[in-house]
Amino acid sequence: MKKPLVSVIIPVYNVEKYLSQCLDSVIGQTYTNIEVICVNDGSPDDSIAILRRYEKEDSRIKVLEIENHGLSYARNIGTKSSRGEYILYLDSDDWIDVDTIEVAVDNACQSDVDLVIWNYMKEYSNNSSPVDVFTQRTVFRDDAFQSLHQQLIGLTGPLLKSPEKCDSLSTAWGKLYRASIIKDNELAYVDTKIIGTEDLLFNAEYFNYCKSAIALPNRFSHYRKQDTDTLVRSYKPSLFRQWMELQKRLKNACNDKEFLNHSYSNRIALSIIGLGINVMKSPEPYAQKHNEVKTIISLPQYRQALAKIELEYMPIHWKFFFWCAKHRWTHSLMFLLYVIYKRISRN
Repeated sequence: MKKPLVSVIIPVYNVEKYLSQCLDSVIGQTYTNIEVICVNDGSPDDSIAILRRYEKEDSRIKVLEIENHGLSYARNIGTKSSRGEYILYLDSDDWIDVDTIEVAVDNACQSDVDLVIWNYMKEYSNNSSPVDVFTQRTVFRDDAFQSLHQQLIGLTGPLLKSPEKCDSLSTAWGKLYRASIIKDNELAYVDTKIIGTEDLLFNAEYFNYCKSAIALPNRFSHYRKQDTDTLVRSYKPSLFRQWMELQKRLKNACNDKEFLNHSYSNRIALSIIGLGINVMKSPEPYAQKHNEVKTIISLPQYRQALAKIELEYMPIHWKFFFWCAKHRWTHSLMFLLYVIYKRISRN
């Protein structure tokens, strides 16, 4: 079997502490026909010195230096510079198992699919936590791929038993993409300053051109959650505006496909969790937070989405959460959001 070139694209910003572990996990792959494109996004630390050292030692590594524009821009620059038949995106503070690319490419070629997906580990300071989206090797084509597409856009039916896992399929890492689909259709990541989070929209657009996928039960990716990340803990004043823009663009990406309507509706309803937690992080007084949450759940798109979401599949605590949102019991909803926020902060 031929060994297609795989482009590993790594945006780099301020990660001198973790960068070597990331790069070692890539250059040590059992699959050797790779190019490693590292885009230094104006890092103020010693990341560039580490990159140049690795570039000198391994001819497969190519380092690009740009001014700081953010993760999306760096990924797009790396994609344009890539030559591989397949693309794997990797964040510079994460790492992958030594046989990740070999297994992914073998499955992509043998099954002739456009996308390979695998599970991952959340890596905390003192422990690891598995995230198993798939429990067995599964090929998705035709109706099965349509169901996978629905799951990406939003959880429905029995999948709603874990609404906190709404984004477990939407990450850009943990996947092997067919490069021609990205380049021929001019797919690109949108800046997080515009839409808050870039991965979901990119994958939603990719799925419009993708015809098949294979899911692997392997936990190949290691997603670092060091100290729960300051970014995760901090209040984002612009998040509501960004997510409204994301919803608009995601709807366009759904291309009026009727089979995605309910998934999209549930995505809107489930976004109350993230938006509400963000409000809880605000330094503003309770009354203002209350008004912000009330405004969100009173918007027409949220009223419509909450009316359709299938509460019967949810465990009791989430059923009560969305029941409160549906009936605009804002004080009760605020209490539940506060509890969720405190629990996340402790993890």
